[in-house]
Amino acid sequence: MPVRIRSFGGPLIWWMRKHHSGLTSRIVLSTVGATRRTKIQNYINSFLSAEATPSFRFLMLETINRCNGVCSFCPAAAGTDKRPYKRMEESLLGKIITELAERNWVGTIFLQVNNEPLLDNRLFTFAKEIRNRLSHCRICIITNGTLLDIAKLKKMILLVDEIVVNDYSETYNLSPNIKKIYSYVLHHKAEFMTMNIIIARRYNKEILATRAGTAPNKPYKNNNVNSPCIYPFTDMIIFPDGKVGMCCNDCFEMTNFGDVNRENIFDIWGNEKFTELRNRMAKGRSAYPFCVECDVVDAGSREKIIQ
Repeated sequence: MPVRIRSFGGPLIWWMRKHHSGLTSRIVLSTVGATRRTKIQNYINSFLSAEATPSFRFLMLETINRCNGVCSFCPAAAGTDKRPYKRMEESLLGKIITELAERNWVGTIFLQVNNEPLLDNRLFTFAKEIRNRLSHCRICIITNGTLLDIAKLKKMILLVDEIVVNDYSETYNLSPNIKKIYSYVLHHKAEFMTMNIIIARRYNKEILATRAGTAPNKPYKNNNVNSPCIYPFTDMIIFPDGKVGMCCNDCFEMTNFGDVNRENIFDIWGNEKFTELRNRMAKGRSAYPFCVECDVVDAGSREKIIQ
């Protein structure tokens, strides 16, 4: 099945997420954080004991730092985003791809961080360049779907391995344009057999994680989650100006672990700043100032990779 709907527990859990969002968030995050702690800790111990720094598994590229969504849980929402506008230069993307190709890097490339990727009209050109030069890598796009249509989805065939459409709404029903796309794919499955399409039902006013203390609709900052975070051991985050951030929860682009304009991407990944972060994170997120208020727990894709 090239397309599926992810409902996160069905109508009952949706009702809980809408009407008891804070309680649901506390239960889910604390439970998931506790159950995954051992697996994450084991990987961290293995990572830190390796003779050479293991490579990142996920690369997130933010080619434009803007979003058209108005989700109340996101500090990068349209109308409230405080970040200076930035747009990645084509030459910088070329440098990144070249360095990955020289190392024969294998992993997953996301063409977004805290932005709506379809706002960048160069998205398909970028995806094509990555596909041509890094054919062994997976390319993924996460979008709110408001700018997505059938024509654009067809352009992604053979370019994108997976697209996740977060259909933000205040009802359990799919948005009209997403419903149209879903119906088309169901009736033309053969066209999309090379691409995994996931439509996620999302409540746009939900209280989720704190996102390192920046989530505007979460008055309390941490759900007692102090397990180590997996992101510094698996993810490389590059903002449009070439600065390398700590993780995708650095919504205001405050952290800076290097600049890929001047440094090799792999040198940054193994530098002293990242090493200090990882050594501290091994003791729990309270050991690193930026992470003290963060209760984000990965949705599971990182854990599947490290296992």
